[in-house]
Amino acid sequence: MIENSPKNPPNKELSSQGLQGLHVEPDLPAITPQRSLTGWHRELCVELLGEGAARIFVRAVLRSSLKAAELQRAVLFHRLDVRFADLPGCVEALRHELQRLAASARRELPNKANLFVSLSYDRNAWDAVEQGIDRWARR
Repeated sequence: MIENSPKNPPNKELSSQGLQGLHVEPDLPAITPQRSLTGWHRELCVELLGEGAARIFVRAVLRSSLKAAELQRAVLFHRLDVRFADLPGCVEALRHELQRLAASARRELPNKANLFVSLSYDRNAWDAVEQGIDRWARR
């Protein structure tokens, strides 16, 4: 089960902060202590839209997402620390890495060698984003 938290439309752009091409939905879904005890957690998601654009949002999930299924939808995700509380600040801090990731994304038609993943992206850029998210949560 997944609960997205967007009160804002997916194309809300934070261009006033110089985040061109990065569409951020700043709302964080609440995870109550009772829900946390039953396995609910939050994931930061980066939906790669193409042409250097990305939608960044946080969702609440009961079970961890399946990487292959999310890659078919061009969504990368990272489990968040419970202390994570500032998505716009985190995105601003990781702006360079996120823009590099978004710029590297390419949709591909499935072929014999790769039937399931229809997306290629700079894995080093994604690793840098994941490490940055963890650093941001611990600050």
